[in-house]
Amino acid sequence: MEKRQQSQSQPTPGKDAEKPRVRRIGSIVGQLISRRGYAQVSANEAIQQLMVLEVGPELGAGLQVGNLRQGVLHIYASDSVTLQELNFRKRGILKRIQRELPENKVKDLRFRIQT
Repeated sequence: MEKRQQSQSQPTPGKDAEKPRVRRIGSIVGQLISRRGYAQVSANEAIQQLMVLEVGPELGAGLQVGNLRQGVLHIYASDSVTLQELNFRKRGILKRIQRELPENKVKDLRFRIQT
């Protein structure tokens, strides 16, 4: 009886070792995109364009979209006047981003002066 239990509990060496691990190409590409940050770059470009539409080209020229971490989007302003105006328009900007780009799951905006 002991021999039967041992042979059943241990996998045969040739059977499992030869079997290749098959994965879908979509999952591999998705993993590569997230590791390299390509999705973040395209999302930042879309948010940048949306922000220029919302605040206008004058203010849009003085800002740069940063990283999105845990639902908080960091936006960098070129000077304190631009920063102040962005803070005044924060609620409208956030609602438009949430409405037009819901897949990014932006919950809050943080504005900072670009150094």
